[in-house]
Amino acid sequence: MKNKRYRELAAILVMMTMAAGSVTTVTAQENTETAVTEEGETDAAVEAADASDTKSQATALEVTDRFAQQTAVDEALLQEAQNGYSLEEALIVVNPYGTSPLSAVAVFSTEEACGGTVTVKGKSAENDVTGTFEAEKDHIVPIYGLYNNDTTEVVISLDDGTSAAFEVTTEDINVDYGTITAEMKNEASYDYTNLTFVCSTMGSLYAVDAAGDIRFYTNMGGVLGVHQLENGHILMPASYVLKPSYYKEGMIEIDLMGKIYGEYMIPGGQHHDFVEMPNGNFLVASDSPDLSTVEDYVVEIDRQTGDVVWELDMKDLMGTEEGQSASMDTDGSEESDWFHNNGLAYDAGNDLLLLSARHKDAIVAVNMEDKSLAWILGDPTGWGEDYQSYFFNPEGEDFEWFYAQHNVSILDNGDIALFDNGTAKVKRVDADNRVSGGDVYSRAVVYHIDTENMTVSQVTEYGKERGADWYADWISGVVSLDGTQDHLWITAGSHLHNDEENRSDYYPKDMFVPGLTKTTHIDQVDNGELSFELTISGDTYNALTFRSFRMPLYTEGKYDVAAVPEVYGSLGETSYEESDADVSSAEALPDGWNFVLDGSKISLTGSYQTEAAADDLAPGKLILVSGDSRRAYNLTQSAAAGDNGTNVTVKGWTSVDGLEGQDWDIYLEVDGTLYNSGYKYSQS
Repeated sequence: MKNKRYRELAAILVMMTMAAGSVTTVTAQENTETAVTEEGETDAAVEAADASDTKSQATALEVTDRFAQQTAVDEALLQEAQNGYSLEEALIVVNPYGTSPLSAVAVFSTEEACGGTVTVKGKSAENDVTGTFEAEKDHIVPIYGLYNNDTTEVVISLDDGTSAAFEVTTEDINVDYGTITAEMKNEASYDYTNLTFVCSTMGSLYAVDAAGDIRFYTNMGGVLGVHQLENGHILMPASYVLKPSYYKEGMIEIDLMGKIYGEYMIPGGQHHDFVEMPNGNFLVASDSPDLSTVEDYVVEIDRQTGDVVWELDMKDLMGTEEGQSASMDTDGSEESDWFHNNGLAYDAGNDLLLLSARHKDAIVAVNMEDKSLAWILGDPTGWGEDYQSYFFNPEGEDFEWFYAQHNVSILDNGDIALFDNGTAKVKRVDADNRVSGGDVYSRAVVYHIDTENMTVSQVTEYGKERGADWYADWISGVVSLDGTQDHLWITAGSHLHNDEENRSDYYPKDMFVPGLTKTTHIDQVDNGELSFELTISGDTYNALTFRSFRMPLYTEGKYDVAAVPEVYGSLGETSYEESDADVSSAEALPDGWNFVLDGSKISLTGSYQTEAAADDLAPGKLILVSGDSRRAYNLTQSAAAGDNGTNVTVKGWTSVDGLEGQDWDIYLEVDGTLYNSGYKYSQS
């Protein structure tokens, strides 16, 4: 095999890009030691100054380019492409951006412009991954589908007949997904050119081939709402948490090299789903901008600007107490999550927006033009008389309503597909009759609706016959592989099982009960029969799956090393509370806390240890002070038991919108103690 030296060259390139793109963060202690006032006073003079004169002690946060390291990698690769590597001695760089460890690039030149093919060899021929590249003289060719913690053979063939083979080794992604097994029942129905992309609930996106081997991995964003765009790229939730635990600030557009092309910031954040509309805009499942209620808001985002051009508040269309789902009693949800929209679909022919309201056991259709209710699909029990005319009347002997469903999609003929989680199988008003024990089951189901006669019939289902062993009380989904009911791709992503009790009727609030086996079943069902099943199982939360989808590794979404990422939209003004904190008594911040200003928000990360139990943590606050104004912003705290107490990781941020025209000193309150960060925010 060729090119044994790629690792040394890759290491040199990584060192160069890290040096060019790294961000230097200064701790509060270091700031205090180097602080000098405009009059040239020494540190001793500063310390002797009035403690309330915080501005004279604070260092202004400098704007950090959030894409600096990515830009440095791009520039380094373009520079390497000028060095004239031959195909036989191509420079192979694994994971150039540090975000996609099972991807690489090959850098080489040809005397004449020439295209070609890259083949990433599978452990069996049917699992080979193949892509093409365009005719050029200087090449930076993406390599997708490397095996984890292994050496993969990669063959690059030029259109002129020249070829070269390489052995490319990757490091371990160090994520335990449990045991992944694949069972092929009907090979003729399975498309080997697509891989299965799995959205793990613990925050990583990975792809496996037909044998169940991992061939792609990234943890650069969230996973509740990941889709392939028409341009071939992936749009996924951003990494910043707007509100615990999965409400993200917006979305990022990436390729499988882990390069970001754009970031969309949304005032109410993003959760669960989005839809790419025919005009290119995005319909996004969001929260009320002040976060007083969650999962009941939808916004349309302009693709080119990121501006909110349409918004819908479901509180304007229905009462929060109507048609409540029994799942509200077992989800562990707060009162603000009265609707729990976990899926979106857009009916272009009728200009309808469909929302999957788990806490209503209903699919709700809204006329986008005037934001009025069009119809409601679901059990009408528990809804007031004013809403009954919006419901469909069931037809057929085998008909069943769905409960606490996830996901919604529209088939080519207008039928509605969804995942019936099957929680309780009664409404909240009948919660005493909820189904439990060995009688629980979930289904993928397709309904046909007649909006003229307001009738509904059940077209097909899968999962009921598999009983409690296939039960998935939350998350999960179903989509059609070809737009029809005949070929369904189903994710039953949250099966919990107690081996000693042989029990599977567990709910979201039971997720962290020790000793439960976690299992995901991902199934291809063709004409009602199981053709392929991927099972992910073990004593690891990574085995639980939000949803999955099918996609080739090489798509129309071309890797473009010269593309410059852009930030679209605005977070708006972050909600806050007025604080009465006495900042004159603030202590110096310990080492290890980092504050960053990226132009749109002030963010912080850090950690501390406390004797308090994880459930008894004092609230974390970011406090900004300007004159008499003291604004307190909530922080996200993640706790884990340690040898000497509870270890707490803290993250948080606030938008700079609404901070205009004033200088703000930055304080931090954690574990009941107020700290002076030593920083200030100033637009000057």
